[in-house]
Amino acid sequence: MLRHLLYPFLPYRSLAFPILVLSSILVPCWLLLRLYWLRTHRQRGSLRHEALLLIIVVYLSGLAAVTLVPSRPSRLVAESSAGIELRPRLASLTCSPAIMPRGSAARGFCVRNARGNFLLFFPLGILLPLVSRRLPFWRGIQIAIALSLSIELLQYLSRAFGSYRTADINDFILNVLGAGLGFALMSLLRLRPGARAAE
Repeated sequence: MLRHLLYPFLPYRSLAFPILVLSSILVPCWLLLRLYWLRTHRQRGSLRHEALLLIIVVYLSGLAAVTLVPSRPSRLVAESSAGIELRPRLASLTCSPAIMPRGSAARGFCVRNARGNFLLFFPLGILLPLVSRRLPFWRGIQIAIALSLSIELLQYLSRAFGSYRTADINDFILNVLGAGLGFALMSLLRLRPGARAAE
């Protein structure tokens, strides 16, 4: 049963090493900076709040590793593209079998890419409301938009250094939809009876 649960994530297993490397660099730096900030401002952060901030740092480390580190599939796609895609394509968002035959390499990559881009930003929609409970929905979406646009811009600029990444408006749309679903889920959970009292 465990194998069936892990099967959808197997195509992404090659990303584990870059995530671990980047996290092992950024997490200690964050802890030192945070400790320095708390001492100089003579503040005591709550354990829950500090743990959530640390989780966000780990998440952002993983996000950077996944989106900016060169990968073989991204190289194969980038070599056959202009490096930037500004036109939304329904086929790229849905991976429709009517356009891409089932079992084809193109559809396999499309499914992994669409699912990955959607799930990549879903935790952002969960984490930000936990860290800042008064964060409005529209402000959270603005953060997701700014972060996704920054990633796509860096992917495009990094092609000059041989990263083989492509800036794609479809990835941006999927990122924002993933974050939006996370925010919507958190908003629904806060509407539950007793949720306000618990906060």
